[in-house]
Amino acid sequence: MHVEVDAQRIIQVMTNLLSNAIKFSPRDSAVSVSVERTAQDRLRASVRDRGPGIAPPFRSRIFAKFNQCDGSDSRPKGGTGLGLAISKALIEQMGGLIGFESPQGGGTIFFFELPVPDSGSIPS
Repeated sequence: MHVEVDAQRIIQVMTNLLSNAIKFSPRDSAVSVSVERTAQDRLRASVRDRGPGIAPPFRSRIFAKFNQCDGSDSRPKGGTGLGLAISKALIEQMGGLIGFESPQGGGTIFFFELPVPDSGSIPS
């Protein structure tokens, strides 16, 4: 499988997703990364954490600038609230989409999907 992307931007997106997953997972727990081809012929990369999940009231604004699950000055997790907003913009600039699944009971899977070009348009 081959996708055409800006390598530096994909590194930035993966760094943001991995950093968040590590930050919100319990100490010594695993963070999982997977890559697969979807039924819609897209590449899907996923990062799964083992954290508390995303509270339903926050889900609709998770990709907004300067938003964090806990906006108080005493929140235990640092950050600017820009990583997911930047990741969304970068993925969309490459023709992709970004989203998340946060099942009840904890853990969150952030993913992005990118188009896979027709095999005839892939350089050899």
